[in-house]
Amino acid sequence: NSPLAKEDAIDDVWHPKCDVFQTDTEWIVIAELAGVEKDEISISISPEYLRISGFRSFPTVNCPLSYYNMEIETGKFDRRIFFPDLNLNKENPKVSYINGILRIAFTLAPIVERIIPVQ
Repeated sequence: NSPLAKEDAIDDVWHPKCDVFQTDTEWIVIAELAGVEKDEISISISPEYLRISGFRSFPTVNCPLSYYNMEIETGKFDRRIFFPDLNLNKENPKVSYINGILRIAFTLAPIVERIIPVQ
């Protein structure tokens, strides 16, 4: 029931597994995208969520195949991670992609308090 993990149950795309956590200074999303080429990944941001989408394909074999097991999802993928109620700097996330692991880190913006004098 959490909007953080909510995905449509029936659609034509697969949803990569993600870890989402917070440190003292950052809010971080890690997505498992093994076998996806870097230029096949699209990252976009709306005021409400972070969206990771793209395409994964594997080389095809030019002969008849008989699968015994088929668990690796291919084709289009799409994942939306809803932002928490935190003051995040969404303008310049730090993004890295190493060995099939996509890491997106948003800096936590400091909460600025101002003193209001009593008249």
